[in-house]
Amino acid sequence: MLERIAQVMEELASKRELAAAKYAEDPLPTTAKQARLRLEAEIAEHDLGAHVAELETRGYTILTPGRGAPKQLTDALRDAILRVADRREVDSLLGASFGLGRTMFHLLPEDPIFEQALMNPVALTLLTYLAGYRARLSQTTGLIKTNESDAALAFHCDASGKLPPPWPAISQTANVTYALTDYDRPNGALCVVPGSHLSGRPPPVGFSHDHEDVEVIEAPAGSLIVWHSNLWHAAVPRTADGTRVTLVVFAMRSHMSTQEDYAFSTTPAMIERNSARFSVLSGVLGNVSWPGAGPRLGSPGAASSFTADLGRWS
Repeated sequence: MLERIAQVMEELASKRELAAAKYAEDPLPTTAKQARLRLEAEIAEHDLGAHVAELETRGYTILTPGRGAPKQLTDALRDAILRVADRREVDSLLGASFGLGRTMFHLLPEDPIFEQALMNPVALTLLTYLAGYRARLSQTTGLIKTNESDAALAFHCDASGKLPPPWPAISQTANVTYALTDYDRPNGALCVVPGSHLSGRPPPVGFSHDHEDVEVIEAPAGSLIVWHSNLWHAAVPRTADGTRVTLVVFAMRSHMSTQEDYAFSTTPAMIERNSARFSVLSGVLGNVSWPGAGPRLGSPGAASSFTADLGRWS
């Protein structure tokens, strides 16, 4: 057993060195000012100022088809999730009765198209705004709702169970949801309480989907929905026939423990075909696990850059 653990940790160290070499050529900002200026430039490049304002005031924003991601990408994501669903024999224990529908976790290694969803520049810019340049990927989850998926998902916040309230005003996570088929009330869509993220607390137990402040999100296939860690949200019961397909890309600030560990499932090929930021998101860089021989962190520059306190967008 110890030999196998040492082997796995050696493989991780090797991947970290490969990623560190890419990072040396394309490093992340290393001061608060650098992070702010780089993020401002990325927001301007993709014309996301209005969406950033909505994240601050409403707690969520919606990007229309083609605005948040190319149609070719969202169509390919839908098809890939359906292929994975056909291949995987065991469904998640959550199931339709929980309100999520059929749930498939840890999709990133399943197909390179999921890497493209993570590294989509528009989505990544908003993810960075919410969770920082050193955000770690926590989930890549496919959700499939059918006419049998009729349960409502209870109101909650993504910060729930991860941080004790009251929560900081600065988002600690970023939820980027790709609506890969039409998203509306009959299809069991997301519903939110606009501005609820400003309370810094979870919703009351049993908060009603019919409350007057609840807004049901209606967005056509190909839309992106992005929201703050403190936003009160849920899903209404599904009543329509057919199939609703969604991809959730969920990231956390680097001080938080992720729900899925991508450092071990990320392959050298995945590191090679993506920018250095991918290795940060996957936890290959910034992951401090090591065997009895101690750490091998790659280049000193890559290692030390993860120890600085860089502020909101670090």
